[in-house]
Amino acid sequence: MSQNGHVKTTEQEGRRQQLAIASDPRVARTRQRIIGACRELLESDRSVTVAAICSRADVGRSTFYTHFATMGDVAVAAIDRLFDSLAAKDIERRAASTLSRAGIVRAGLEELLRAVLAERVFFLYALSAPAAERVRERFTSDLAASLQLTVRTERPDASEAFYRTAADFTANGTIGALLDWVVDPAGRSQKQMIDILSDLLPRWLVDAPLK
Repeated sequence: MSQNGHVKTTEQEGRRQQLAIASDPRVARTRQRIIGACRELLESDRSVTVAAICSRADVGRSTFYTHFATMGDVAVAAIDRLFDSLAAKDIERRAASTLSRAGIVRAGLEELLRAVLAERVFFLYALSAPAAERVRERFTSDLAASLQLTVRTERPDASEAFYRTAADFTANGTIGALLDWVVDPAGRSQKQMIDILSDLLPRWLVDAPLK
């Protein structure tokens, strides 16, 4: 019985992953309604339950579970989009911008911190969930995957081992600092965080000459 249940769960998760990247606009709209409903509930300090999300999003429970296994997964989905969007913008800036590398890094960090603040309710909710450590690992993995594109742009002749290690190293430190700041700013302003993170990033990433 447990083996069959495991197979069913794996199939459901595979289906959810397919829906997450589907190009069907109807699927995207449904997911966006669910994410939007969850955000509104979190911002209003109301009880966040699957029933409440479904009611506000005007979807059935079966539809919710077709797309998401838990409410925590809704928060993760919202933040996944954040990292994907920021990574694409960073690559564009590095390819075409007349800014210095330091200026490009600061612009990217400014966007990252603004986006994190905009999605703060999702970060806080995800970090308060029972699976907070898994969520933290997911955020780090997402950012590392995005950073590999940046590392490849700056160090096109490096090895695959370097790409992965550099991205993992940078993502772990950045996510750790950002999540700590989101939970407890401790008097650190957004500008101060940008200054600190800029100083801590690898110098070849910040000081590399424009090509």
